[in-house]
Amino acid sequence: MMPRYPHVLEPLRLAGGLELRNRLFFASMGVDLADHSGCVTPAMIEFYQGIMEGGCSMAFLCNATVSPQSRLQSTGLGLFEEHQGESLKAMFAMAEQVNTPVGVQLQHYGGQGTTTHTGVAVLTPSGVPCPRVSKLDPDYRVRIMDETDIAQVIEQFAHSAWLAWTNGARLVQLQASNGYLLSSFLSPHTNKRTDRYGGSEENRARLLLDVVKAIRERTQGQLIVTIRLGIDDRLGAEGLQYPDLKETVQALCQAGVAALECSMCMGATFGQLIVHSETMDHYLQAGVRAIKSVSTVPVGYAGFIDGLDKAEQLLADGVCDWVGMSRALFADNDLINKTLQGRSADIHKCRWDSQCFSDKSNPRLDRVYCCVNPKYLRPALA
Repeated sequence: MMPRYPHVLEPLRLAGGLELRNRLFFASMGVDLADHSGCVTPAMIEFYQGIMEGGCSMAFLCNATVSPQSRLQSTGLGLFEEHQGESLKAMFAMAEQVNTPVGVQLQHYGGQGTTTHTGVAVLTPSGVPCPRVSKLDPDYRVRIMDETDIAQVIEQFAHSAWLAWTNGARLVQLQASNGYLLSSFLSPHTNKRTDRYGGSEENRARLLLDVVKAIRERTQGQLIVTIRLGIDDRLGAEGLQYPDLKETVQALCQAGVAALECSMCMGATFGQLIVHSETMDHYLQAGVRAIKSVSTVPVGYAGFIDGLDKAEQLLADGVCDWVGMSRALFADNDLINKTLQGRSADIHKCRWDSQCFSDKSNPRLDRVYCCVNPKYLRPALA
């Protein structure tokens, strides 16, 4: 008998020899469960164990900052010091035990970071501020990067990747989407430079490609590198749009990147991605199709995907090669297993009200909570 979800259950092999048992992954979501030194905690391991045992083929950790000068939350993951890398060993051991690989997302917040936890100006390609963060952070200030800063950032990404690799990681994901530093270089809205890191598409992609090259050299080509790629700022012609990324995608494939995960929006427009909209859903799918048409590596995305029925349809229709879920699996870690076992009626379904994103900036809360998941149900005081 044919399985109900033949495309979902088809294995996926990534360059570098990583075999995934199905086409579903947990997309990086900022749950901010590290300690104040940026290290993995038992609570973080417990959370990801629940996700990994729920049926996905792999999971990406929440963004790990590569720099002590780039922070967003006090309990965000860090990966720039040896003890932070060593704290990941317990996470990798747990992933090995449940046979679900875990990828570390490497992050530099750039102009969307805050000065609250660092006391220094945030780095930007051209000094364009993030209006959302500037309203939240009274000390917010930006600095235009010079080439010394750029070289330092490349080294920071390479060092963080090396720390991940030497402590047991098989793959990392570079956060090059949603308006953070690497994607802010890709976008003409935030990158108005006239040097070799700005202007043409080739120049705007140079930093990301330099980071990929540095990581592959530092880890002897053994660490699998994937990219979360911003494909549209949702600012129209003023910003980054997916038709303008053909050369960038092809260059990333040639540079040895193993897979892409597409994402849209930036800090100023992120509400379009977290509030469920059929129009935005269709536009996102059109962008993913466009990227897939010029890519030679698997292309996936996460956004408005509420379960296996939709994932199966996306894969069957050729929209993407692998499917990410974050909020749906956050609402019910066992969504995949319950569906495959014929227990869909038991699933705690995400309400798509985005309160989990609001939790990150709520001073009355100590973590990100959920409206429906009994494991971490939002307390009444929120």
